[in-house]
Amino acid sequence: MLPRDHLLRRVDRLLDMGELRAALARHYSPRGRPSVDPELLIRMALISRIYAIRSERRLCEELRYNLAYRWFCRLLPGAAVPHHSTFSKNRHGRFRDAGVFRLLFENTVRHCITAGLVAGKDAAIDASFIAADASWQRKVLPINLPDASRATRPVREWLTDRARTPKPLTGTGKGFPGVSRTDPAAAWSARTVRGRFGYALNVLIDTPSGAALDVEATPARFADEVDAGRDMLARAADRFGYRPKRVAADKAYGSATFLAFVRDHGALPHIPVIERSEQTKGKFPREAFIYDREHDRFTCPDGKALAHRGFHRPTGVHRYSARPDDCRACALRKRCTDGRHRALCRMEDEDARDLARAEMRTGLFKRSMRLRRGVERLFADAKVKHGMVRLHLRGIRGAEEEFLVGAAVLNLLLLARPDHAASRSLAGK
Repeated sequence: MLPRDHLLRRVDRLLDMGELRAALARHYSPRGRPSVDPELLIRMALISRIYAIRSERRLCEELRYNLAYRWFCRLLPGAAVPHHSTFSKNRHGRFRDAGVFRLLFENTVRHCITAGLVAGKDAAIDASFIAADASWQRKVLPINLPDASRATRPVREWLTDRARTPKPLTGTGKGFPGVSRTDPAAAWSARTVRGRFGYALNVLIDTPSGAALDVEATPARFADEVDAGRDMLARAADRFGYRPKRVAADKAYGSATFLAFVRDHGALPHIPVIERSEQTKGKFPREAFIYDREHDRFTCPDGKALAHRGFHRPTGVHRYSARPDDCRACALRKRCTDGRHRALCRMEDEDARDLARAEMRTGLFKRSMRLRRGVERLFADAKVKHGMVRLHLRGIRGAEEEFLVGAAVLNLLLLARPDHAASRSLAGK
């Protein structure tokens, strides 16, 4: 009764649960009453994301009477459907301890590599805001959260993570929006019309195929998203040997530190550089000064030297300034500065910024910017077709689980396209 070209049949041909069963083996006892088959729960999780079923109660209800769902989950017509609470018991225990959903996602990445979808030349990184399951009205200061003995699981996880790796909460003064009572790991973001708590879905894809190579969940803060970009590139190189020739991203990733990381990773940074040199208020721009690498100094348009005056380690900024006497006697002073002397800054990784500026003038850079739009298509599919508009789970671990399942589904659907020769070759093996 199920057509041979049905979507679930095509997806089923691509699944290999052997590695997942091996990872979960030590979490199940051979004695006592048999447990619910973990493969059944994983297949149910895939169905929920493929068909945008956000409620586990509704998923269990539809599994009772939907023939296609039963076939995909290997359930005989008269077999009982697991209770919806079984998901929570396994998700927060066995599955999380074994990293099941990371394994599931990485299996789909290997399939994409085997099918020839990953060329390894162009990559793109981006992040998209996903609303957390937290009300924008229920905000408290961190000190007013309940202690771990009385807190819910997401709050306990957040308190444990902060105790293990303490990080300062930025903007805790006047106007600080606070943290969510139900999901304190989510960050307050004003990217939407109304400010909301949410997470960032960070994705590394290989272009132009659009295959997702890595996924990471972070609070919806730009600094965390840039850190996630570094982590994803390093993990893809470690797990799959993936080292693209070019990495594209938007201007939010154009800091000197990230550009230097991409360069040291062996790729060309096709990323617009974050520039503030245009803010000159009618004075000479930074480009009017010539940098002397050998003597580590700048030369102004009048031929005077701006010597190195210090280095600020936290920001990686070198400071240069001219002598006040030179500026006082300069005929170009009114066009140069209103202060006692002209000062300039140079980033520690300025060479990486220069490399990125040079790449911005090439045709390949424009091509990378066009290919980078594939990330936006991935975000659109995840939100519009697969219901990833608002998270169902809470906490950074819950967000990562939903993102990994969503990315795994997108890779499987990419492989299972009827017109894709690679999917037909895999089906014949």
